[in-house]
Amino acid sequence: MVDASEFSLLPEIETLYHAKRALKRICECNAFAGFALLTVKLDRSALSFEMVTSSWTEDPAAALHHLVETDPQARTQVLGSIAPFRLATDGHATHLDAAVFLPLFCERARGTLLILPGARSLPIGAYGDLHLYALYLFARLTSLLQPRATVTPLAPREIECLRWSAAGKTSSEIAGIIGVSENTVNSYLSSAAQKMNAVNRVQTVAHAIRLGLLG
Repeated sequence: MVDASEFSLLPEIETLYHAKRALKRICECNAFAGFALLTVKLDRSALSFEMVTSSWTEDPAAALHHLVETDPQARTQVLGSIAPFRLATDGHATHLDAAVFLPLFCERARGTLLILPGARSLPIGAYGDLHLYALYLFARLTSLLQPRATVTPLAPREIECLRWSAAGKTSSEIAGIIGVSENTVNSYLSSAAQKMNAVNRVQTVAHAIRLGLLG
């Protein structure tokens, strides 16, 4: 659902405008009607939503706020889901029913949703690569809004492996591309993760994109 070339273009995103163009391309390729990026804030028991950017003619923030206030099941999904989901409403028909929700979390920005309306009728598990792309894109976008952290410099091979990983390549595929063993690739990626204090490959790549190391 997301071409590998889109992953390779992530380091070139420098502004919110670039991010919106990237999201529009993804929507067009996957027959989504548009997109909306919202922050989710929980103040005691009150939920609120703030629009970051949207290509929707509808107001998803207002509709979502009304829904979570009247539908406990939808509220639980919005607050607790970490994987892509569709709303399971208790009989409340809204224009959000056909949308795919992608939860995004990136250090200081907690509680953010990318909503893609008018989705194709695919199993929700088919949206894994789209979710991965959205996480990387959000990490890149977040990096534009906060100071860059200092990390132990990465070796050229570590950066090379991270670039290919960001493009969706497996360790085996990266090994064939750069001419080393799969174990060596895993060693490079593990070393990069340790230097960046990341817990897995996805987080390592997200940190590297956020810091502009893959550009």
